[in-house]
Amino acid sequence: MGKKYIQIGWESYRKLVVPDDAPDVQITETRQAFYAGASILFEGLMHGLDAGNEPTDDDLQRMDDIQAEINAFGQQLDRKILKLTEH
Repeated sequence: MGKKYIQIGWESYRKLVVPDDAPDVQITETRQAFYAGASILFEGLMHGLDAGNEPTDDDLQRMDDIQAEINAFGQQLDRKILKLTEH
C-alpha cells in the first residue's frame, strides 16, 4: 500500500480540532465523519467526471467549485480555531 493521505489528513485535523482530553467515542465518531467526508468526495470525483482521458470544461468547473468550497470552509476553521482574522 502506498502513502495514506487520508490518514495523514486525519491526524493533522485531529491535532487541530479534537481536544486532547476528548473521550474515545468523540474521537471515533469524528474519525468516522472525517473518513466518510473523504470517501464521498472521492466517489463524487471518480463517478462525477465526464468520460474520457482529457478533462472537460465541466470537469474543471467541478474541481474549481470543490476547491472553492474547501477553501471557504478552511478559512472558517482558521478564524475559529487559529483565531485568524482577515486583513
